[in-house]
Amino acid sequence: MTEQNDFFETNNSIFLKKYHDILGLQQGASEEEIKKAYRKLAMKYHPDTTSCDSNEQFLKIKEAYQALTSETNQEQQTESSSNKNKVFSRRYNRWLTQEELDELKKQTAEYRKKKEEDEEMSAIRDFENLKNSWVYKSFPFVAVFGILFAALLFLDFHLTAQSEFVEYKETNRISLIEGIVVGTAQPGFILSEIVTIDKKGNQHTASIRGELAGFFYVSDNIELISTKLFGIDLGYRVEDVYFQDINKKRAFHYPIALFCVLIVFLTVFFKNPTPFYYVVLNTAVFGIPFLSLVFTLGAISG
Repeated sequence: MTEQNDFFETNNSIFLKKYHDILGLQQGASEEEIKKAYRKLAMKYHPDTTSCDSNEQFLKIKEAYQALTSETNQEQQTESSSNKNKVFSRRYNRWLTQEELDELKKQTAEYRKKKEEDEEMSAIRDFENLKNSWVYKSFPFVAVFGILFAALLFLDFHLTAQSEFVEYKETNRISLIEGIVVGTAQPGFILSEIVTIDKKGNQHTASIRGELAGFFYVSDNIELISTKLFGIDLGYRVEDVYFQDINKKRAFHYPIALFCVLIVFLTVFFKNPTPFYYVVLNTAVFGIPFLSLVFTLGAISG
């Protein structure tokens, strides 16, 4: 029986190759390619358009077309019948029985669960290693320093400003809009940088809008206004008239203080083996000392 089947399959393969050759196609051509080749040859050899000698060739072309399209339809029906009880999975890009699909889903879920467990264990190990690092061990000291520094900033901001007498040195005038001539006629477009010297010989500056060179030059009673703790220059008072520095250096107290408090809070209350905790921990340990140093140096130099 097997030999008989092999015989029929061999003969069928020979006939199919013959039919493909008649239509000028390679074996395995699609149904669309078969139809396209048939239409092209049918127009060329149809008896109504050519001589009677082409009738035999036209019949061969028609026979080949019918045989190949019948074979293609049969293959499609066979494939459709074999996939009747299967579902096509886009994820796996193939036909699967429901049992095969359930098994693949189970394996995927187990793999995902194992991967999550491995990542969790790895995070815990990294967190334990972090606890032995100098960054983690230094945080309590940095946190205490940050809270105290923030308290000093808040206090300095709200304490009554101090004043000391200074001597006028010069005024550097800058036009705020390019092309406008600097002068007293348009004081709203002028930025006056008043430079003074205190009793210790330290130089101070404050930027004030308006043409004020003449006003300061003729005044003997010039006071420098500054914060009480850090000595941040806030402006000048001349003959009881207060000129505030438009740079508003005092405004840096609150942002820096709030940053210190917030980053300490986040580091303390979100202590978990997560990337977020690593970020806030390093920000606290490195950011608080850096900002406090920059602010202090700015206060001393300013």
